[in-house]
Amino acid sequence: MEHQTPRNRATQLPFQRLLKNNDLGIIENPLARIDEDELAQRIREFYHDFHLSHVVDLDVLVRGGLLARSEEIFVAEGSPSDLETKALNKEKDSRFWEESKELRVILLTCSVASIVQGWVQAAIVGANQGWPAEFGLNIGSNGLDGPQGSTTDIWVFGAVNSIVYFAASSVGALLCDPLTEIFVGRRGALFVAGILTFSASIASAFTHSWQALFACRFLLGVGMGAKASVVPVYESEISPARLRGQILTSWQTGTALGIALSGIVTLITVDSWRFQIGSSFIPAAMLLVLVFVGSESPRWLAKKQRYCEAYNVLLRLRANPLLAARDLVRIWAQLSVETVLFMRSDEEVFDLGNNIPHIDQKAYKREISLAGYGRRITQLFTIPRVRRSTFASFIVMSSQQLSGINIFAFLAATLFDSAGINRVKSLWLFFGFGVANFIFSPIAYFFIDRKGRRFLLMVSLAAMVPLLLAAGFSFRVPDTSAEIGVVAAFVILFTLAYSPGTGVVPFLYSSEVFPQVLREVGMAWASAVVFTGAGLVALTVPQLIHALGQTRLLALFAGLDAIALLFVWLFVPGTEQQIATMEEMNYVFGVTTRRHVQYQLKEVFPWYFNRYLRRKSVEDLAPLYRYSWQKDTTARRLQQQRNA
Repeated sequence: MEHQTPRNRATQLPFQRLLKNNDLGIIENPLARIDEDELAQRIREFYHDFHLSHVVDLDVLVRGGLLARSEEIFVAEGSPSDLETKALNKEKDSRFWEESKELRVILLTCSVASIVQGWVQAAIVGANQGWPAEFGLNIGSNGLDGPQGSTTDIWVFGAVNSIVYFAASSVGALLCDPLTEIFVGRRGALFVAGILTFSASIASAFTHSWQALFACRFLLGVGMGAKASVVPVYESEISPARLRGQILTSWQTGTALGIALSGIVTLITVDSWRFQIGSSFIPAAMLLVLVFVGSESPRWLAKKQRYCEAYNVLLRLRANPLLAARDLVRIWAQLSVETVLFMRSDEEVFDLGNNIPHIDQKAYKREISLAGYGRRITQLFTIPRVRRSTFASFIVMSSQQLSGINIFAFLAATLFDSAGINRVKSLWLFFGFGVANFIFSPIAYFFIDRKGRRFLLMVSLAAMVPLLLAAGFSFRVPDTSAEIGVVAAFVILFTLAYSPGTGVVPFLYSSEVFPQVLREVGMAWASAVVFTGAGLVALTVPQLIHALGQTRLLALFAGLDAIALLFVWLFVPGTEQQIATMEEMNYVFGVTTRRHVQYQLKEVFPWYFNRYLRRKSVEDLAPLYRYSWQKDTTARRLQQQRNA
């Protein structure tokens, strides 16, 4: 009997089977099943259906489709010109600063948006030492540990701190999908978020009651949630596949920079809590200007069947007609597949076969129009492939809050003040945390694509457990001067462990794991999870400090950190190394959760146990995911194609 390779087994399976129950772990290019002549004919139909003659030559689009089908064959046959070959080589080796001007402008806009995010979150830290007394709240003379503190007032204090996150999760994040899907696109949603942040920041500085401050922070949260749901998706959709992970690290780096800059403002204006809390209007104003400079996401335009505009944006992003045509064909092909698999429960409506389906404009518009917001939300939890990515994104987002980082990020001054550290020293400790977070986050840039998202997240969570325990016990150092030094040292080490992994990965991971047709709503719900967790931390930690003390509080979060590590190991698929394009994510999440857990328990764990604990010689660990084609030489492939 002939040996069945993954390639042989893959071609015997309908492509929709690989996306729904992919226990073989096969990753496949959806264009690979179509022969060159049929693909060229499909592209001609696509070209005429959407009047692409206004923006690109038919020959360029067909050649772009053949390049998307197999780059090795396309290059080996001598199809690209010298200029196109140079562009392909540059794409493999270029650094961020060598990319197109359009790409750099959009990423600058997104980076400013992430600075706004961090600034808004941290602006309350120093202000927490001023506004409660001015508004008549009795939370204790020595932070939250004073005996005269009112329990009711402490809850009010926690509510004002936490409402920004609850608003972000309940309104802001969930507003992202209707804004981008129905009304204004990625840039428009960023503009709305910027307006809310700008106006609410200024209004916060002129409040005269905790109720008014509560309302302003609610509006801040709406803008924050919408922004956090849009920016990572926007970045992931415009980035080249090879650099996507590195580029998306800018979200956490920018957020960390925003926290650090807010810390500088707090130290400069230590006696003016009003300016501290309103200072986030500064980066928000910059965002409102930049958002009109860059282009809209080409994937969003294609989803709206605005393919001419999508091609023009891709041309500006890739700076070469052939590469722009390649990416346009990829997006079009994947939307065709996803429309059938994710927008319809009745698969018999279309002829699926083993190839990607052919869907005309009327069918596509009908399917998209049927998928209202409520139905898209339902599909996050009912379609197996999407349910797996939803579950994985919820876990990685939750891990960020379970790590305990927001105790230092947003309640640092409160925590340190409760330990008897004076106000100015508390603010300097917070500033040190912000600077460390900003310095350490870019470490992920060098490993995120080479080692992978899952690897960085697990290493980060594992390292934070002992460091969080050590930070907790450092509060028990009897000498106050020594205590400050020890606490600062362990907080910085904890931040070093957090920033490149648990800091960077959650938003990056969640922005790329959902299918194109459900990306907005998926990212919105993932963001809602992280902001709900942040809100719970901000609401309950003031009471927990009062009830448990600093050491037991941090020990509690060390335990939660360990639980998060276990869940990531068992249930979060990797998206590293060979998995390059966002379209290939469909095949990764076609692998069932049961198969993923079995692989970790029955193959990964015994392999590491035997190799590193028992020091036995073992064979290389077989990967869970593999491409369907064999890794033979280009010449052999071409010869096989000619023989066939």
